[in-house]
Amino acid sequence: MAAGRDVPPPPVEPDADASDAEWQAFTQASLDHERRYGTGRILGSWLIVAGLIGLYAACALTLDKISYWQQIAQGHTPTLSCAINTVVNCGNVINTPQASIFGDFPNPLIGILAWPVVIGFGVLLLSGVSPRAWHWVGLQVGVTGAIVMVTWLQFETTYRINALCPWCMVTWAVTIPTFWAVTGRNLRVHAYGNRLARLVYDVVPVWIVLHYAIVFTLVQVHFGSRLWS
Repeated sequence: MAAGRDVPPPPVEPDADASDAEWQAFTQASLDHERRYGTGRILGSWLIVAGLIGLYAACALTLDKISYWQQIAQGHTPTLSCAINTVVNCGNVINTPQASIFGDFPNPLIGILAWPVVIGFGVLLLSGVSPRAWHWVGLQVGVTGAIVMVTWLQFETTYRINALCPWCMVTWAVTIPTFWAVTGRNLRVHAYGNRLARLVYDVVPVWIVLHYAIVFTLVQVHFGSRLWS
């Protein structure tokens, strides 16, 4: 998802009051850059895959939440398909305050609204479209908000609720690389050559693996053998 060091940055977007000829030249240069180095298509492909997986997880969790409340209303003890063991069980998480951080608006509905945007952005990149700078800013704000929310939920579910939601973990799994991939691309474009920025955009896969490793280690240390029993 991150290009190597020998890949130059994409063309710089002209000012808003630039002429049509300048915008056409920018668009053509952007398309040529994408065709030659394939960076946009790689990221676009990932955004589509991540978006589809994230959307599926959000829909599945929403259906499980509906099933949970239906069973409660019928006087039954809820039995959900996402119950793997005593620790990995969304039934232990689904009715907590953390599952609806915006009051009565369940977290999965955020995913149902947000992941299609990610998918659409990926489709644009695969189609050879060069999104404007503000599109990228919007995407960056979105993935940054997502990683902050995911990180908070990881802490809450692990150390406060003491349970893990399988569909939530699927969301974690696609949000982490999406954040690093988008951030790496934007740093390459807007901070090309900056030493600190290069620590990210030159080694995006390393940050992804490191992020996964930290989360897995913290979860494993906290739950121990209960995680697999």
